[in-house]
Amino acid sequence: MIARQLSIADALVEVLAASPRPMGVPIPSPPDAPPAFTAADACLRFLLAGNARVTLVSRKTGTRFTYRVAAVREKRGPVTHFVSLLIGPSNDSDYRYLGTVREVLGRDVVSKVFSHGGAKAVAKATTPSALAFAWFFGKLLLGQIPDELEVHHEGHCGRCGRALTVPESVLSGLGPECAGRS
Repeated sequence: MIARQLSIADALVEVLAASPRPMGVPIPSPPDAPPAFTAADACLRFLLAGNARVTLVSRKTGTRFTYRVAAVREKRGPVTHFVSLLIGPSNDSDYRYLGTVREVLGRDVVSKVFSHGGAKAVAKATTPSALAFAWFFGKLLLGQIPDELEVHHEGHCGRCGRALTVPESVLSGLGPECAGRS
C-alpha cells in the first residue's frame, strides 16, 4: 500500500507547484511560529503521539495544509490514528475526516500505513491535500523530511495538548512529561 502511495505522491511536488497559491502569493511562516521539524524520527514521534496538529508548507509555492492526527486505542489491539484535514477558520472545530494510520502486524515488525478514508473522507484521494499527507507520511516512514517541505506543529504538545514552553519541548513538539511516556 505504501509503495502505491509513494508512486502516486512522487508527483506531489509538481502538483503542489501547480496549485494556486492563496491570494496569488506564498504565505510566509509567522515570525513567532514554532520551528519546522528537521528530523524525521522526531516528527513521526510527534505525529503519532496521540493528539497532534501539524501543518505542511511547500517551500516552493507556499501551499499549506493542516492536519490533526488523533489516536484511539482499542482495549486489545493496535492503535488507530484518525487523520483529519482543517477545512475552515477554526483550529478547534473545522477538522474533517481524511483517513487513518493503522499499525500492521507482521512477523517480526509492526508497520504503519496511511489509508485514505474513501467515500467518508472530506477530500478525494487524488486531491492535493490527500496526496500531500500520503506523500509526507510515506517519506517519514522512510526517515526523510524532503527539503521542499516545512513541517510545523502549533506550539502544543502532540500528546496532551498543553502549551510548550521548554525550548527542547518546542523543538520536539512533546512536553517533558509526555516525551518520557511515548
